[in-house]
Amino acid sequence: MVCITEAHPWGIRTPLYQNEALSSWLIRAALDCGCDPLSLTGILWPKWRPWTLDIDQGLSQEYSKILVSVTSITQDQFDAATFKDLYLHNSEVSFKSWILALGAKNRKHKGGWQYCPKCLQEDSNAYFRLNWRCIWHVGCTKHDQRLLDQCPYCHSAIQPRLLEAPDRVIYCCAICKKHLFDEKEYPIDHNALAFQEDFDLFLKQGYAFYTDVLISIPEWLKVIQLFNQLIRKVLTGSLDSRGWKFLHELGITVPHNQLISTGLVLNQLSVLERERIFSCIYQLLNISHEQFVETACSLNMTRASFWDKRYQLPTSLLTIEKRLGTVSRGYSSLKVYPHVPKPSNKEAVLRKILRLKRKIL
Repeated sequence: MVCITEAHPWGIRTPLYQNEALSSWLIRAALDCGCDPLSLTGILWPKWRPWTLDIDQGLSQEYSKILVSVTSITQDQFDAATFKDLYLHNSEVSFKSWILALGAKNRKHKGGWQYCPKCLQEDSNAYFRLNWRCIWHVGCTKHDQRLLDQCPYCHSAIQPRLLEAPDRVIYCCAICKKHLFDEKEYPIDHNALAFQEDFDLFLKQGYAFYTDVLISIPEWLKVIQLFNQLIRKVLTGSLDSRGWKFLHELGITVPHNQLISTGLVLNQLSVLERERIFSCIYQLLNISHEQFVETACSLNMTRASFWDKRYQLPTSLLTIEKRLGTVSRGYSSLKVYPHVPKPSNKEAVLRKILRLKRKIL
């Protein structure tokens, strides 16, 4: 008589927490099963390499169905663990540029994850929040602390996808193997945190306010992008420039004043750089158009002092544009040694060095 063994389906019992990112859940599920994240996804999707991509952007129905079949988690819950809903409810805005870029090369990446060490330490089962991937999130409102985007010990990027089965927990650094907890205090700039809270509120309610006027989310984001351009232009200039004088006259304080900008796009910047930029943007948002124009005119500043002429300003900023006016500089042509390049200043060289270090280290 031949004994027939019945095949039993296997399942994943790891719960998905509220506001947890899909990648965080997959990593915890793998560690709970006693295997590496790479091994688990190899079983789930044998012909697909999800860790070379940013799966928090959302899964196709084909791949998410497989997850639903081996868990007690619904399709809607899995969708809520990605940015699918954010993209769906803001289809007129390219929100991918507002999510931290991983800078991925195969399974390794240079950024994209930040976290609150106190939140991880207090969790009964630590997990990474989905909103920690948003570029406007620079602080923890619960602990009034700046988020960290590097291991506090080896200073490498947070790469939980590289964890292995012996690591057992998600709050272990994949590089130096030390726990990501940190007893140091990292106070967050209150203006940057206020900007973060306003951003979350506006997205939740579906509209925004600027100069006490109700505007759409796309319109508000255009204002933010132009103020970002303005602030970054000022911060990369010399301290005696009119841009810095403009901020000083308006009473705008700049945190991390000595920080050298890397010149990267916004969703690749460190949390320190974004904290500095968003703090200044929040203060600018609370400056009236009248005060803005009067201060600019007192310093003989024109539209070109603030924004590239190729950019069309949103309706909310047209009042400023009309009153600032333009100027024709009439530069004379360069006749002597036109082929000789100008030497780069110290800040430009340091900026290139920082970008190179980020690329190769």
